[in-house]
Amino acid sequence: MKKLIIVESPTKARTIGQFLGDGYRVLSSQGHVRDLPADELGVDIERGFEPKFETKKTKLVTELRKAAKEAERVFLATDHDREGEAIAYDLYTILRKVVKDDETFARPIFNEITKPVILEALKDPEQIDLDRVEAQRTRRVLDRLMGYLVSPLLSRTLAGNRFAGLSAGRVQSVALRFLCDRDKEIARFVPEEYWEIEATLVNGQRFRALVTKKGGEKLLVRSGSEADAIDRALRKAKIRVASVDEKDRQRHPAPPFITSSLQQAASSFLGFSPKRTMAIAQELYEGIGLPEGSEGLITYMRTDSVRLSDQAVDAAREAISKTFGEKYLSEKPRAFENKRKSQDAHEAIRPTEVARDPESVSGYLTPEQLKLYRLIYGRFLATQMASAVYRQRGVVVEAGPYTLEASGSELSFDGFLRALPERKEKETTFPPKLDVGQTLTLAEIEKLQKFTEPPRRYSEAGLVNVLEKEGIGRPSTYASIVSVIQERGYAVKEGGSVRPTLLGHMVVDFLARYFEETVEPTFTAHLEEDLDRIEEGEMSRQEALEEFYQPFASRLQALEAKIESADERAFRVPTDVTCAACGGPMELRYWKGSHFLGCSNYPECRHTVSLPPDIEAVYKSDLVEVQAALEKAAKTAAPTQECPTCGKPMELRSGRYGRYYRCSDPECKTTASVSTGVGCPSCREGELVEKYSSKRRRTFYSCNRYPKCRFATSDRPAKLCPSCETGVLVEKSGELRCTTKECGYREGPEGGTAATED
Repeated sequence: MKKLIIVESPTKARTIGQFLGDGYRVLSSQGHVRDLPADELGVDIERGFEPKFETKKTKLVTELRKAAKEAERVFLATDHDREGEAIAYDLYTILRKVVKDDETFARPIFNEITKPVILEALKDPEQIDLDRVEAQRTRRVLDRLMGYLVSPLLSRTLAGNRFAGLSAGRVQSVALRFLCDRDKEIARFVPEEYWEIEATLVNGQRFRALVTKKGGEKLLVRSGSEADAIDRALRKAKIRVASVDEKDRQRHPAPPFITSSLQQAASSFLGFSPKRTMAIAQELYEGIGLPEGSEGLITYMRTDSVRLSDQAVDAAREAISKTFGEKYLSEKPRAFENKRKSQDAHEAIRPTEVARDPESVSGYLTPEQLKLYRLIYGRFLATQMASAVYRQRGVVVEAGPYTLEASGSELSFDGFLRALPERKEKETTFPPKLDVGQTLTLAEIEKLQKFTEPPRRYSEAGLVNVLEKEGIGRPSTYASIVSVIQERGYAVKEGGSVRPTLLGHMVVDFLARYFEETVEPTFTAHLEEDLDRIEEGEMSRQEALEEFYQPFASRLQALEAKIESADERAFRVPTDVTCAACGGPMELRYWKGSHFLGCSNYPECRHTVSLPPDIEAVYKSDLVEVQAALEKAAKTAAPTQECPTCGKPMELRSGRYGRYYRCSDPECKTTASVSTGVGCPSCREGELVEKYSSKRRRTFYSCNRYPKCRFATSDRPAKLCPSCETGVLVEKSGELRCTTKECGYREGPEGGTAATED
């Protein structure tokens, strides 16, 4: 009889299988084998929130039961976290029907997929952690109560149909609120003028100094006239060196990667989304085909602990000494403390074998795998390397009542940066060597008018960072949180940032009005703390769920009563657009995947206005500013054109797939794309028309002869490029640029905009 090992993924099963002899059989559960039913709540609220789990993948379960029945030992070797523990327990529950002796089951724990670690884990297995299982069960029930009970009301209120498919997630809704709050902050922002005054001073060498104080107080210059007055005063003043400060500053290495910091670093340096980062990390963890066989190259990638084993630290220090020399070693081994309470089920993310440096395995990795492995490997080595040293010099200069300051730094010892060359700080100009009391000559003064800038939208990595700081979610959920709100159409990625859509704003406003706790960061973080307490055996599942459900249930009842009442609409989103039919205010509404404006006097007035799917409306706390966006959109297409079929006027409309023309004759029904008036530079036969990608949620422009011609551009074309004639000119940064990279042709736009040529 063979020993049976069950893991979660087929890749992990193959890797572990090759480590073991014929006495073992390794199978995969392919994730969860039990879950709550899809077509009902699946939680018995009256009986202590008892979940009603049903078995999935029955064919696979039959195979696992057969293998377990024939095995002398069953190792439930799923991941060592809440989800993995729950899967192990579900496997145990299912397989007990054919394996009667509980002693047959064992729970091996490992943090990396290498042969020595796997063999050691099998030699000294543990038992299933039932408290951890309870924490996962509680989390699953919480998510089901929130999603299953609120989502139909959300769909019914926003879209008029409980089956519209809108959904509210317990953790995703808080993440979405962060995006919406930042967007409203940007909308409220009023830029303020200020001036910076830089003087070029001379004493053998020229250097620049910034005016910072007047009379010892911080100086804030608000107008050009103030800047001119300071200019005149500086030209008359005697300028002397007040102080010189020169010192070394040490920069210490960051802790080893945890899930959130890996996602943030991969986004910043590699351009990977959190979801992509975790997928690549999973591949590196589960096993890469090497000459000696498949091996996991990194430790488990879902962790919030910065702990490193003594063996790993010793191996890193030995590698540093051999590769870079003793002077690059830190004086003593570094240990790092977690910033907040950590589950500490795993070590930090690190290479499983320091001898496998990125170059030695580069031939067996994809380009993306190699980039991420280099990042992890370098960060791990850096933790045990000497600090980098910067030489800094600061100079304070007096000119009458004004104080000017200049500073600079240069790297004098790279230390741990040797392992992370891409993480060097930008060096600044080093002021010349000066003596206190020395007189300086004023060469020139530059006055720079500036304006304060609004806060930036969150990037995907920035959103992960704020979720971690606020205690929202856990390492295993960060990537899914960021991707789910985009998949649901609540947010869209634009360049390097994530922008909430109109629908996302509406969802957050609805939840904030009727289920305030669900989008309150402190409340959600409190629930996460409750889950930790359950895992530690300090709280019961029923206590946590009752604490959540009692206020939640009363809010559900209040909203359901309001929806059933015919007195008024339960949820309104006013806009700055006036109804053309009755003069009443128009409201933002949602129906079948599209936004439109409807009169607030409905049903007496049924006037509506369709909206382009990517309209640049501004969602404020009191109303949505959409009038200016409608006027801007109207300039890019004629309101009507002649129908090619019947000759009657065609009307410009908007739907879930973008703008289009439709014949005004209801019997004709002819439709046409919105033309840019620019010919296709690729086929020379078609013209470029407006299209909308529902997947990417943005407008693009392509040849109307598609699929025969596949030319497309993401920016609105203005005209064919007069230089290369293989691209079109599009507006970017206030000028027209050719879409053909090799061309590089640019010109200033007429009237400051990229105008479409007919």
